[in-house]
Amino acid sequence: MQRALVGIDIGGTKISICIGDSSGAIYASTRIATKSVPTWQKGCKAILETIHHLLEKLSLEKSAIASMGISAPGPLSVVQGKILSPPNLPGWENAPIAQELQKKIKAPIFFNNDANAQVLAEHLFGAYRKAQNLIYLTCSTGIGAGILLNGKLVQGASDTAGEVGHFTLDTKGPSCPCGQKGCFEVYCGGANFRKTIQHAVANEKKSGVILQEAGGKIDQIDLPHFAKALRKKDPLAKELWEEFTTRMAQGIGILLMTLNPEVLILGTIALHMEDLLFPFLEKKLPLFCWDMPKNACKIAVASLKSEISELAGLALACGGSGLTPYQMRK
Repeated sequence: MQRALVGIDIGGTKISICIGDSSGAIYASTRIATKSVPTWQKGCKAILETIHHLLEKLSLEKSAIASMGISAPGPLSVVQGKILSPPNLPGWENAPIAQELQKKIKAPIFFNNDANAQVLAEHLFGAYRKAQNLIYLTCSTGIGAGILLNGKLVQGASDTAGEVGHFTLDTKGPSCPCGQKGCFEVYCGGANFRKTIQHAVANEKKSGVILQEAGGKIDQIDLPHFAKALRKKDPLAKELWEEFTTRMAQGIGILLMTLNPEVLILGTIALHMEDLLFPFLEKKLPLFCWDMPKNACKIAVASLKSEISELAGLALACGGSGLTPYQMRK
């Protein structure tokens, strides 16, 4: 092992923890269901216990840790090492994650939002190492963007650069957990889209294929059930997908027009539904974007696939791209 790096990715569904090195090699990893740690205090305790177990598995002492990277949902404060008010992570408000972990692990800690960490992971370890203008769109529980412009990570004055999930696409749209209406995330974030599907099925007069795929239980409907129904050309699934892909094209179109990237990488949902998503994007992007930025950009799924969570934390732990470690305040 070159250097023992710890990577932590805190998400609305799972917390991924791994030990690896600066080449992106993962030597041990595990995942914790976020619902099993409903407060940040319990989360920190579980993370520390897991790191200890992984070190034991590799016959390493805590002193072997050279640095640690923590990726978490925004909004957050890099300087304070805090998760602030994450819409998809109740119980983790004003969570001083970096400070709590630094009390037990004395190595440098690099703390940033998940999308920033994921764009760095693709840039360091993935298929897009040469791209200098790169966007990673998370497309998971929620939506966020990590933005690399001219080879530098875009952080913003208050660490909120890339909070594109909360672009308002329609002021008369559905309410978002962030407090606004008609956000990009409310239409295309995985958690909200699942609720949209469930609500639509509950208001249908006939059961439909989506409900059949979920065994007749509305509260069990998830995106895999929806995808199966869509592939079977279920009318309700097709109607919902038209709205989803239109809003996805609208959000992506804004990004292409504003930032003119070489590559735009789509995360989780695109990984599992690439064949269903990309033909619609190709058809609908011209509604929201000029040909010049559209033709200059390669839109692709994450090359790191399901390992992106672990590698996001490792990418931060590498400390590149102008990142500075968190410093505990006296």
